[in-house]
Amino acid sequence: MSSMQESRVQVAIRVDKLSIAAPAFNEAEGIVSVVQGWIDYLSDLETMSDYEIVICNDGSKDQTGALLDALSASNPRVRPVHHAKNQGAAAALSHAIKSTRNPWVLLIDSDGQYGIETVPKLIAKLDEEPSRKAVMGVRVQKHDSSFARFGSWISGRLCNTFHGTHYRDFNCALKLVDGDVLRSLNLEAKGLNYSGEISSKLIERGIVLAEVDVEHRPRASGRSSAQNLRTAWHRLLFVMYIGVRQFLIRQQVLQISQTSQ
Repeated sequence: MSSMQESRVQVAIRVDKLSIAAPAFNEAEGIVSVVQGWIDYLSDLETMSDYEIVICNDGSKDQTGALLDALSASNPRVRPVHHAKNQGAAAALSHAIKSTRNPWVLLIDSDGQYGIETVPKLIAKLDEEPSRKAVMGVRVQKHDSSFARFGSWISGRLCNTFHGTHYRDFNCALKLVDGDVLRSLNLEAKGLNYSGEISSKLIERGIVLAEVDVEHRPRASGRSSAQNLRTAWHRLLFVMYIGVRQFLIRQQVLQISQTSQ
């Protein structure tokens, strides 16, 4: 029996209904192969009784939206939602999250950098503690530009300092989270700061995120938008906002919302 077959056999029953939530912007070159890979893997996972794939097409200028609609027409488990105009990756992911319906939600990028084969490892980590609500990946080797890696490292260090935590990859986009908890978060970011914000908002709720080493692959196609100075400036501003927010919460100036707004 291959290692992949063994991983499929060992998946626990706790997560048998899964929603995937992902943003997509100008991913026409690779979106069909990525989503079809998700479909093939999850359909073959014996303990997965139900799954859905919710992708928000964030005002793409290429054929991303049309390709997602075609996938949905051939497989109703694919449920695209669309923004007429680009609103930013975080806004797109938030829309996708709010549109999910299953008890557990997998957050994953649509560019193919995270393999769907990681799902059994994430589920197994959840099963180590029955009360666990969230697990996130740790990219053991990041296939991003040096500029993007540095930005992720420094912002993660700052966010850990603000929260008094020691997560190894605070900004990893790959997360498996209790659906009710995730859908109740009031997410505020618009651009590429959603990964750190979700980690931060879960920590605010008192949720401890378990960590699992995961493979981070080079982009299968397309180009990342996380490499320009404007994006870096926005990341710095947002990290500073997280710091101020944590200070105000500790001073009891802000309260932590328990429901979505």
